[in-house]
Amino acid sequence: MTPEVEQAIAEIQQAFPGHSVEVEAEAQGGANVIVHKLLIGEQYVPSSSWVGFAISFQYPYADVYPHYIDSGLRRVDGLVQGDGFSSANWRNQPAIQVSRRSNRLNPAIDTAASKLTKVLTWLRSR
Repeated sequence: MTPEVEQAIAEIQQAFPGHSVEVEAEAQGGANVIVHKLLIGEQYVPSSSWVGFAISFQYPYADVYPHYIDSGLRRVDGLVQGDGFSSANWRNQPAIQVSRRSNRLNPAIDTAASKLTKVLTWLRSR
């Protein structure tokens, strides 16, 4: 992994203490990351999920996008999840893709940890 990707992983571990962070290096210097048991929101069953994403070897100059969550996640009220969600297969497992692109990426402040926080905030507001 590149030093920047290793730093991003360390920041994720610091930002989400008490959560297991699974990391698998990829051949070009990036990593696939899964953060376990994150609160998604009480409007979902279950209310927590793993969240997975790839950090490209181009990080911090490439967006950390998209994110994936457990395919079994459902809304309590039965409503369809709507825009920003789609069925996907991530790393050989069914998942829900959460599409939240950073249109104005600023490598100085848009870190992998801050992006995960923004995705969680967005999920909790749905």
